[in-house]
Amino acid sequence: MADANKVWPTGLTVAEAEELHTYVINGFRIFVGIALVAHVLVYAAHPWGKGGALLAQSVLPYLG
Repeated sequence: MADANKVWPTGLTVAEAEELHTYVINGFRIFVGIALVAHVLVYAAHPWGKGGALLAQSVLPYLG
């Protein structure tokens, strides 16, 4: 018989599942924060839609 304290299908208790959920949510928030900072830095370096493609085309031959 199944244990009433376990959350199906993981086998975790409700308290364990909630604790794991907080870690997952906090990790996602950190990931989104890093992604936002990275996008702001890339946009500051060369804004897309304002000649960014031209800049990339002029730099690409030197990278190969």
